[in-house]
Amino acid sequence: MASVSLPRRKNLSAQQAWALLQEMDEADSDGGEVSFVQQATDTSSEESEKETEQEPNMPPRKRPRGTGKPCLSHTAKDGNLWVEEDNGIPSAGANRSCFTAQAGPTESAKRKITSVLQSFLCLLDVGMLHTIRECTVHQAHRTEPDWNLSVHELMAFISILFVRAIMCPVGAIVDCWSERFLVPVIKETMPRDRFISIMQHLRFDDKDTRAERVKTDKFAAISDIWTRFNENCAKSFTPGEHMTIDEQLFPTKVRCPFTQYIATKPDKFGIKFWMATDLDTKYVCSASPYLGKNPSRQKGERLAENVVMKLMEPFLDDWRNVTTDNFFTSLSLSHRLLQRRTTLLGTVNKVRRELPQLARMYSIRAATRRWPVAVFYNMLDLAAGNAYILYKACTGWTGKRRLFLSLLAQELRCRFMQHKEILAQVAEAAAAAVPVSGKTTQCQVQESCNRNRSRFTCATCQKFTCAKCRDDEHWVCKRCKV
Repeated sequence: MASVSLPRRKNLSAQQAWALLQEMDEADSDGGEVSFVQQATDTSSEESEKETEQEPNMPPRKRPRGTGKPCLSHTAKDGNLWVEEDNGIPSAGANRSCFTAQAGPTESAKRKITSVLQSFLCLLDVGMLHTIRECTVHQAHRTEPDWNLSVHELMAFISILFVRAIMCPVGAIVDCWSERFLVPVIKETMPRDRFISIMQHLRFDDKDTRAERVKTDKFAAISDIWTRFNENCAKSFTPGEHMTIDEQLFPTKVRCPFTQYIATKPDKFGIKFWMATDLDTKYVCSASPYLGKNPSRQKGERLAENVVMKLMEPFLDDWRNVTTDNFFTSLSLSHRLLQRRTTLLGTVNKVRRELPQLARMYSIRAATRRWPVAVFYNMLDLAAGNAYILYKACTGWTGKRRLFLSLLAQELRCRFMQHKEILAQVAEAAAAAVPVSGKTTQCQVQESCNRNRSRFTCATCQKFTCAKCRDDEHWVCKRCKV
């Protein structure tokens, strides 16, 4: 049989080889030499030649995304049909998104924010400060009837917490007044003993009614303040199309019923919070503490679904997309969100991604034995982070976060320092007009002392008056003040 042999390095495709084998004579296959003739017009053989001419060690060519790959489907045990789609092929619901909201600070926030302090007060408003002041004074009056606190002094107290976070984050707070670790601006703002006194009496609710409220709310000691903080966060900022939900463990070892231990976290012990965050700016839109088993949750509803729906409630029905990790992701959750015009993007990896938390840097957290104070620390951290985002968006400021916290602390204590300076000037003028005797004698007022001695007299009744029995602002005895 006459034939033309091809070079040995050139191969035919499987279809060509099978077709030629069908045309062969049976005798030619009995140990004889078989040769194939190449057809010049066969396009399939030309493609096979191109493949064989490649280097043997070259990696296989990648298939173009979204082309030629069949969809695979799997049926789960519960009857749900799962379809595997190519990355390059848009899903059926990809074109449904029509997010039209204007992301960023709300109009009311833009009108209010004209300074660093105003951006902070959008989140921790004056009404909340008055509530904290009233609850703190009420608690102090249990043991010290004359104890008092103004809102401006409370703001100065908060400013000390921020200054410590920037200047001296390691060690006890009281070290900031020591000679070795002295922070001058803190010492100028408030004496150490006064700071400790405010910290001891600091409260966020009425303790007289707490026992009744705690029966239905484990978070009762600070629940009202936290709820108002969440509302202010939602009112001040409109999140973008993409949001993320994850957990935060605020480090603390206080004894409370819902302290968590998570071995995989950098800080093992703490209070866990669920958070909904804007993906682009990292603004915390909503946060909720984990308090253990919730009796109000419907039977059969997964904890993760309950958390996501609760956090996203103010932001549903706008065709947003929510990104969660494998703890939250489920088919039933995606159906519930889709009914509220919200899509879900979930991970199935075992390794979770950490949310970028601005609160991790320059945190004001410090050692405390009371869990409401630890929650208050976390609220201040989140408020400062959100205020930083709001202030940059409203004013176009481009400074660093540390500088922002420094300016915030300065503005928080500004009014208190002005009032303190005025009182000092008044006291100095009053002291200059007070007759001073050359001798010391027993206090003649004895309203608050135990026979202390003094060489100063009351400016009104001229009686010898010690420091404990005089008015705080003027050298007038407490009898004359009344």
